[in-house]
Amino acid sequence: MKSAELIKTIEGSKNSVFSIEDIVKISGKDEYYVKVLLNRLVKRKLLARIEKNKYSLPDQNPLTVASSIVIPSYVSFISAYSYYNLTTQIPSTIFIVSLKQRKEILCDGYRIRFVKFSKERFFGYLREYIGGKTVFVAEVEKAILDSLSLPKYCPIPETFSVLKETPLDEVKLLDYSKRFNSAIVAKRLGYLLELAGRDAYDTLKALINKNYELLNPLKPPTSKKSEKWKIIINEAL
Repeated sequence: MKSAELIKTIEGSKNSVFSIEDIVKISGKDEYYVKVLLNRLVKRKLLARIEKNKYSLPDQNPLTVASSIVIPSYVSFISAYSYYNLTTQIPSTIFIVSLKQRKEILCDGYRIRFVKFSKERFFGYLREYIGGKTVFVAEVEKAILDSLSLPKYCPIPETFSVLKETPLDEVKLLDYSKRFNSAIVAKRLGYLLELAGRDAYDTLKALINKNYELLNPLKPPTSKKSEKWKIIINEAL
């Protein structure tokens, strides 16, 4: 297979990231030949090396690349809000939930950061397409829960804005919260939903323990508390 044929085949694929093994299958050539070919294509800037043994076409949408480096994985946190146009922020870091811990990768001006989740909390994502290329992205309801579990990857006010202003499948959101099975997520979610004018206490109360938790773990505690949700209110919303 000639270089032009290989590039055309890759362009027509729904995948954004290809391993050496993938190229061996596509080209029908042996691994040594493929490695030489890939090095030539990278030098000619017809392909970009994402990390060792993984390649992509240049100028691909960074979300399609980021969610295809590790399989399975999906875009979440503020990066998912950005995908759904639910934030005005333009994050320079793409947050990816995966089952394995990986080092951060620099790709086309973006930082791709991997956040490890357990199998039990790895759910609630979709296969979507950008420019004909596959992207795996959290459903909005799951992105909310992911963000409330680790607010360092998405500010609490951003999540509150999504809860308050976005039409959501509230049944799915609450079902997912029970499946996520986190007391702190249930507390933060319940408190924020109440601020937005919805009361989910009857659904979430089984997840709530007696310990008080910070609404925003990145800020110091205050004396203001919600006894109902067992939340220390240290974020002005």
